[in-house]
Amino acid sequence: MAAIEIFSSPINYKYKSKICSLNFLAVLFFILLSLISPLFIISNTGGYSLKNHVLMEKPGVSFNYKYLLLANKDYNISPVVCSTFKTYKDNEIKDDCVLIKVREIDTNIDGKKDILKFEAHFYTDQAIKSLKLLLFFNFQLKQLFKTTVESIAYLTHTLNEEVQKVHFYGDLILQQKSLLTSEGLYESYNRSIEIGDYSIDELLMQNFNRKFAAKITNKYVMEEAGYTNDNVIIIQAELVYRDHLIYYQPSIWEELKWIWIQYLSCFLVLAYIAKHVLIFLFSNRYLNCYIVKPWKNK
Repeated sequence: MAAIEIFSSPINYKYKSKICSLNFLAVLFFILLSLISPLFIISNTGGYSLKNHVLMEKPGVSFNYKYLLLANKDYNISPVVCSTFKTYKDNEIKDDCVLIKVREIDTNIDGKKDILKFEAHFYTDQAIKSLKLLLFFNFQLKQLFKTTVESIAYLTHTLNEEVQKVHFYGDLILQQKSLLTSEGLYESYNRSIEIGDYSIDELLMQNFNRKFAAKITNKYVMEEAGYTNDNVIIIQAELVYRDHLIYYQPSIWEELKWIWIQYLSCFLVLAYIAKHVLIFLFSNRYLNCYIVKPWKNK
């Protein structure tokens, strides 16, 4: 009857030598080479630490129900003003709008608002030449940094013809100006923005210089031509809240999760190579030492 192999096991030889011998130094060299080489390899191919990382988060956006609309006519005529603010630099603001409609819509029913619809109605005895609209929002970040940032979305448009209705469309994003650290945001970003002590230009510049600032992208405007002073002028804005990419510097604990994976992957390869080099050197007697055979110990 033919015999078949049903099991096999390797023979483990033990190689013994004195500590002060060349054999010991050769083994020590390969061990240190396996331990230290990953450090040099990884440091020369990008390094261990993550310089920055990206996280996609959709902030919890909410409209503050604060706005300022300026509809400019001729340069020597006061603009039409619609605002929730009562004073501006100690001057009382007269609200010229007869109707304001604000609606936030949760399209996918996930508990977060997705679209803002803003609409202002007013009358004027002259056609408007340009529009400025400031909308105030709260952006709440939760995944990486728990903070609330108030910022201003700014819309402006110059009209080339007399119109009765203007409709703005755009995407509302939270624009990041610099890399965040693990310490998070300063508390100063949580304070409310007021227009009482600033001009419009100063207010927009202050908002722009923040680490986070609202920005409207993919903007386009539709106009309905044909102005008559008997009919109401309608200004509409529809903004879609978009996801935000947060660029941040990882903390030391997050870096450690990445460092050990890099080191271990290089170490296992180098340790495998070093082991087989030593097996070759000892089995071919390039390194002479005392060999302990397993069957002689029985």
